[in-house]
Amino acid sequence: MKRSPLLITALFFATVFSCLESCTSCGERSVSYPKISGHRGANFIAPENTLASADSCIRLGVDVMEADVVISKDSVFYLLHDELLDRTTNGSGPIREWYSRDLDTLDAGSWFGPQWKGQKLPRFSALLEKAAPTDLCITVDYRSGDFRELVKLIDSYGMLERTYFTFSSVEDTKAFRAMFPWIHTLQAYVNHPKELDKVLDEIHPDIAVFWIDQIDRKIVKRCHDRGVQVLALILGFEDKSAENAKAIRLGVDVIATDKPEQLVRPVFAF
Repeated sequence: MKRSPLLITALFFATVFSCLESCTSCGERSVSYPKISGHRGANFIAPENTLASADSCIRLGVDVMEADVVISKDSVFYLLHDELLDRTTNGSGPIREWYSRDLDTLDAGSWFGPQWKGQKLPRFSALLEKAAPTDLCITVDYRSGDFRELVKLIDSYGMLERTYFTFSSVEDTKAFRAMFPWIHTLQAYVNHPKELDKVLDEIHPDIAVFWIDQIDRKIVKRCHDRGVQVLALILGFEDKSAENAKAIRLGVDVIATDKPEQLVRPVFAF
């Protein structure tokens, strides 16, 4: 029998709370509920990297929206995961070859569904403006552009303390840390547990990012002992209930997910 999304969510939280009670009763480290980061927003509900996806995160009470940030030909920051415009907009070719005046006319919603027609390719500044008066934090997944201009833009909206930074390139991660040693929201990928000490010693990140299958209780403790948070990557649209429960049980600080709506902490009325 096919289970409804509500039933799946209820069963998941029942499992989670059971795990938390078990940890407490065993005298282990107190486990708190992690922050939930929506990968490209709430991209199972609304088109990725759009203001509609940000609106969904805000409405649901998601803690963080991860967004890919890329530069246009005239140095305007936009939200786009791919180097090319083709997959998620009605434009084509590399975004770096387009001027902002033309990018602002593109449709970034129709590919996801006809009801999203007219959803614009957003400037990063529009996301910052939307998030600033709310509790939504942002993770910038850097794609291109000048670091100083990026930080300056974020700071102009008063969002610097609520913005995390992540880079696919180790070189970019190190360069950002060297340029902004005072920023305490830098993430760094750890591809294998054996690399953890090297990453912590060379980059000095504030958050270590692992795929969930690489994390165990020892890894979490080693990071926490050094004052570093742990982010668990649990991506994909298939059922991730077991992985989510594991991450919470291990005491990770952040879960990155494609379905944040299934992980938002429930509010119970008594």
